[in-house]
Amino acid sequence: MIKIDEYVGVSGLVVAELTEEVDEATGKVTEKYGKVIELAGVQTLGGELSESSEAHYYDNMSAVVIDSEGSDNYNLVVSVPENKTRALIEGTTYDETTGALIGTPKKKKYFALGFVGLKASGEQEYNWVYKGKFTGGGKTLNTKTDGTDATNMEYTFNSIHTSTKYEKAGNKPCKYLSVTDDGKADLSTFFTKVTTPDELQPAA
Repeated sequence: MIKIDEYVGVSGLVVAELTEEVDEATGKVTEKYGKVIELAGVQTLGGELSESSEAHYYDNMSAVVIDSEGSDNYNLVVSVPENKTRALIEGTTYDETTGALIGTPKKKKYFALGFVGLKASGEQEYNWVYKGKFTGGGKTLNTKTDGTDATNMEYTFNSIHTSTKYEKAGNKPCKYLSVTDDGKADLSTFFTKVTTPDELQPAA
């Protein structure tokens, strides 16, 4: 019998900077992830996958279907990040001595995005999205009233395939890794670093 489940929560929003090195002789790209840091409290995370299919016609009949896959967008509604974190993901400048966020011309970096989805069954879904850039970060500030109104911040994380090809992915690049805590995989270090498909191990 099919198992019915729903998503009822999201938490643990983290990021890790991604750097790429290109071997001039071979052209091979090596991807390296930096330290995992908390991004902000997360209120909403919505994914929009970009893909399409189109039939091509020959001899008055549909003969082949061409598939196309583009980038994926993750729309985030979060609490106000710390200035240092904002500067990192928005590509601006942070002054360590004063704690100020300085609006220099943006130089966007690649990041991995991690989060935990909670299902109605109580299962948790551990996720890494491996390569993307952030846009957004605009803020709205309203005058204070006697009510409970408050504002947060919104970002979009635009995700593409990795340059690295993974053995467990059939020697192909990938966009994400999603694992349920059903006891099959060892998730003890999943967010201490960016866990790639080839690094994920079965539970002992």
